[in-house]
Amino acid sequence: MEQGMRNASRRAQPPQEWLDTTTSIADQLNISIPSVTMAPAWFMGPNAGMTLPNGRVLVNPKALKLPDDARRYVMAHEIGHVTRWHGKAAFLAFAALVLLYAVNPALCGLIGWTYIFAVLVPYGLGDRAEFHADATAADVMGSPYTVIRAQREVMRVMGTSITPQRKRRWKRLRALAQAQTEREQRSMSHRQGSESGGDGVAGE
Repeated sequence: MEQGMRNASRRAQPPQEWLDTTTSIADQLNISIPSVTMAPAWFMGPNAGMTLPNGRVLVNPKALKLPDDARRYVMAHEIGHVTRWHGKAAFLAFAALVLLYAVNPALCGLIGWTYIFAVLVPYGLGDRAEFHADATAADVMGSPYTVIRAQREVMRVMGTSITPQRKRRWKRLRALAQAQTEREQRSMSHRQGSESGGDGVAGE
C-alpha cells in the first residue's frame, strides 16, 4: 500500500523541467512558488493548464509534449491567474450566488442573468481574466508576440482551434505590443535628444 501511495505521488508530480520553469517564473515575478500537480486528461479537457481556487496549478499530461517556449507560456499564464486571484474570485462569486439563492432565488436569478448578458455574452466567459493572465505571460516572456506564437503551438499540441474570444485577446495583445514599441521608440528618441544636447553644450 505504501508503495502504491509513492507511485501515485510520483504520477502527480510533473517532470522536473516543469518544476524548474515554475521556479524560474516565480523568481522573475518575485512571488512564492505555486504548487504544480498533474491532473487526468479527462478532467483537464482541452486545457494545457488550469488554476484551482487555492492557487494550485494543474497540468494536462498532453501538455508534456510542448516545447520549452510553450511550456513557459503555459506556466506564466497560469501563474498570472494565481497572482490576480482569478480562481479564488470565481469561487467566491459562485459561493455568493449559492448563498443568495438560499435567501432569495428570484434575486439570485436576476443577478445571475444580468451578469451573463452584461459580461459573459459580450466579453466571453472569463475573457478579461484570460487576457490579464496573457499580459502577465507577456511580461515574463518579453513580448506579446511571443505569447501569441506560444499559444499557437499549444493549440497545435492540444488539438484546439481559434475561438472568437482568443481572436479578441490576440487583437488586444497586438495593441499591447504596439504600445510597447511606441514607448520604446519615444524613450530612445528622448535619450538621443539628450545626448545630442549634451554634446552641443560640451562643444561650446
